[in-house]
Amino acid sequence: MRAFLKISVLAVLALVIGFFVFVAQMPREKSFDDTKVSHDLGGFDRREVGIVVFTGGSGERIERALSLYSTGVADRVLISGTHPQVTKSDLASTGDFNIINCCVDLGPKAQTTIGNALEARDWVRQHDYKAVLLVTSDFHLPRARVELAHAVPDITIIVVPVSTHLAPEEGWYRSAAVWKILGQEYAKFILSWTRSLT
Repeated sequence: MRAFLKISVLAVLALVIGFFVFVAQMPREKSFDDTKVSHDLGGFDRREVGIVVFTGGSGERIERALSLYSTGVADRVLISGTHPQVTKSDLASTGDFNIINCCVDLGPKAQTTIGNALEARDWVRQHDYKAVLLVTSDFHLPRARVELAHAVPDITIIVVPVSTHLAPEEGWYRSAAVWKILGQEYAKFILSWTRSLT
């Protein structure tokens, strides 16, 4: 009984420590810039690189992806998880419509992060990309990256964080709502990571 109690206490302690490591290592937009993307891409030709957006929340993720595309680092953009009725014209307010019209693909099938990853997998294979810039909210990136790496293990993934008021970098610990969001995301991350091991 004592051994079981000790193991339980150690497991809980590991989860708590893991949560704070998860938050501390979360990619943040504040410490990220486009020069880092160019550096991380190294020897990849732009024709070998795609930008994938896992949608949700506001249009800031799409705006960030289009801004990144305009720097010339990638071949095309996939916006995964769009509503089936959304058209490219509906996205005109998020960036240069000429870019949207020529170089953006809409992925209307995905409804979950796993679905995003599978939709991105098919798109990556269709275009034979060797690297992907993954754009999504900062707190969602760890799980999104795990799911995408599980779906397409043979590509290089470079994460591009987008800040959100849901999990601000400064003072997050003062808000019970943010604790809840980060706690839920941490639990989902653990489940995704565990599933990726199989």
